[in-house]
Amino acid sequence: MSNFKEIKRDIKYSLLVVVIKIVLFTVRVLPRKVSMKLLGGLGALVFRILKEERNKAINNLNIAYGREKSQREIRAMAREVFVNLGKSGAEFAIRMGQKKPEKFFEDLEVRGREHLEEAMKKGRGVLALVNHMGCWEGTALALPMLGIPTYAIGKKLGNEKLNTLLFESRGKKGVQTLARGSSYKTMLRVLKENNLLGILIDQDTDVRGVFVDFYGKPAHTPIGGAMLAMDSGAPVLPMFYIKKDDDTYEFIIEQEIPLVETGNRRRDMAENTHLFHAVIEKYIKKYPTQWVWFHNRWKTTPEMAEEKKNRKS
Repeated sequence: MSNFKEIKRDIKYSLLVVVIKIVLFTVRVLPRKVSMKLLGGLGALVFRILKEERNKAINNLNIAYGREKSQREIRAMAREVFVNLGKSGAEFAIRMGQKKPEKFFEDLEVRGREHLEEAMKKGRGVLALVNHMGCWEGTALALPMLGIPTYAIGKKLGNEKLNTLLFESRGKKGVQTLARGSSYKTMLRVLKENNLLGILIDQDTDVRGVFVDFYGKPAHTPIGGAMLAMDSGAPVLPMFYIKKDDDTYEFIIEQEIPLVETGNRRRDMAENTHLFHAVIEKYIKKYPTQWVWFHNRWKTTPEMAEEKKNRKS
């Protein structure tokens, strides 16, 4: 029976990979406006169909904006989150099909490129502070097109076929993926060789972290980015791949975030994580419907973390 289930699951994901490839191809050959409308509509359909994810987004937006917006406005925001995610899927597919930098950046505005060039000149690598906003996967495509040797830390997907599709897609564009949980020494080596390493710290994951303020509530946040920055000396540059009102995108590279270094390692890691996350929160508040609100950012409470700590001791 178990073998039959495995075969059935394998067939399902094989078909899913084929469907994804067909969608990617279709999006690339259609006019941009048509592709955006098509996948934006698909996002709206997903909002209607996936009740659990829809409710998560509405509940989390209520926590963030419930005091200032009506339930009708909150629901409209949640729907727009899914529409924007669909449009960002179209943007990713379009960029995947572009092989030359001049074509890639023809209608993609880059702001702050000078910050990246200045950081790379230091020779210690660069930590790109990315987040699940806009077309975040587009960041991994844009950086090699700017001539930057790029690595990304990524979570393996639940299925190996989907995982291979994602990692190979990045690889074809010059991005090497380090699976989450890769050796810390490997990450330090990547930076020491003056490469760029992309990290994400805007989700509540089961890794070592600290609590930062997010919309007035404590949110458990990975501390690994601050640790890497302190141990490598690599400049930390926040990067955002944001959708504009006309459904084109802009790639924003912020200035380096100066690190707090007092000699108290534990306190410094916490304080630097606060600084990193503050920049991310600023952008989420500026473009609220471009962030993944169906992720439960407040899943872990300080009480839960304390209880877990006590169980280990």
